[in-house]
Amino acid sequence: MSFEAALLRPALLRPVVDVLLSPLRRRKRRRQRLHAEAALREAIRELLLTCPDERRVEARIARARALGAPTRETALAEAMLARHLDTRAHTRGRSHRSRRAA
Repeated sequence: MSFEAALLRPALLRPVVDVLLSPLRRRKRRRQRLHAEAALREAIRELLLTCPDERRVEARIARARALGAPTRETALAEAMLARHLDTRAHTRGRSHRSRRAA
């Protein structure tokens, strides 16, 4: 085998390997996107509960962001979490019994 043939062989195989592996890469990206969307749905569902677990919601948002979730849905979940934390901080220590009758 000549030196030129040794250099030509990998150059010819690379495009063939890329074509064969591209469906697998697409499937992997699609699966990651579906997992990210599922994590965001779980985070939003948790925020809609009466007493949501903020740490769990933050972890799910971070997981969705790491997996490449759409930014619009991620921003919505983060805004909902921020609103929940603000409301909780504002109403901390208050109860319906603490009001005095006028």
